Amino acid sequence: MTLFASDLYFPSLLVLWLAVAVDALWRWPQSTHPLTFMRYLIRQMGQKVLPSDNYAAGQHYISGALAAIVLLSPLVVCLAVLVYMAEYPVFFEAVIMVSLLDFGYQRQQYKKVMACVGRNKKSLAREMVKTITARQCHALTDIGIAKAAIESLYLKFLYLYCGVIFYFVVFGPIAALVYRLLLLTSWQWHYREIGMHHFALPVRKLVSVLVLPPAIFGAFATLVVTNPIKGIAAMHKARQKDKTSLLLALLGGALNIKLGGPAMYADKKYRHARVGGVNDVKYSSMHHTRQTVHYAMAVVCAVASLVLLAKGVL
Repeated sequence: MTLFASDLYFPSLLVLWLAVAVDALWRWPQSTHPLTFMRYLIRQMGQKVLPSDNYAAGQHYISGALAAIVLLSPLVVCLAVLVYMAEYPVFFEAVIMVSLLDFGYQRQQYKKVMACVGRNKKSLAREMVKTITARQCHALTDIGIAKAAIESLYLKFLYLYCGVIFYFVVFGPIAALVYRLLLLTSWQWHYREIGMHHFALPVRKLVSVLVLPPAIFGAFATLVVTNPIKGIAAMHKARQKDKTSLLLALLGGALNIKLGGPAMYADKKYRHARVGGVNDVKYSSMHHTRQTVHYAMAVVCAVASLVLLAKGVL
């Protein structure tokens, strides 16, 4: 029984290591990445079936839920059948995981934002930060650009990187695929875009539940590599207790920087409370955040590997 379990989970460990290594060392061009095509399909589907403002909220809910099911279900079912009927499923699992774990693009764009901020190229920095955040960036100050980039990098580390690895380790590659597609759909149908609030709600509610376990996992990894006492204290002191505020408070407290605050979406300002530490974000804070995320990624990979090894032994 032990040998059988080991044979079952060892390929999964190799798939995990391969996906992590590819994400660390190679950048899949966005023009040919499978998720780029999915972003286009999801965006087009949203624009095509989005009801007008004349329809009731319930019609928006139904349209949003059905659009996600109709668009994502065929792809998930086809890939699931392909994986489970293949003679060598590990090959297809590896391709799926390499495609899903695309956090390297976020880190690359973050590095470009850092370079622009460091050279005081504010206009270019605003253009770069627009590629990794949904907020409006045309009026951001130097501090605002750095803060937006830090928040985006950290939240995508929790939701994207930790999320894909968590669901792969716990439930397998198809679960990771479903999670990543739902996350992608939620980001493309952003609930703060004009007309999207009710339409995006079904997917948003589902994703808000699915991101909790990996976010806790990633938060734990962050505390391990930073200052856990300050991070937990900042979460306790946060005035707003929603998920995003608490996670940003943890990072801000651990690095002693202020995060959160007002943000513009679709020409409307949302006033969020500032959370975290006492110092304003500056250029060096971007370096510290990048270093923290890299260390936390190593912890996440180590823990995930240990879990797969434990599954093999048990």
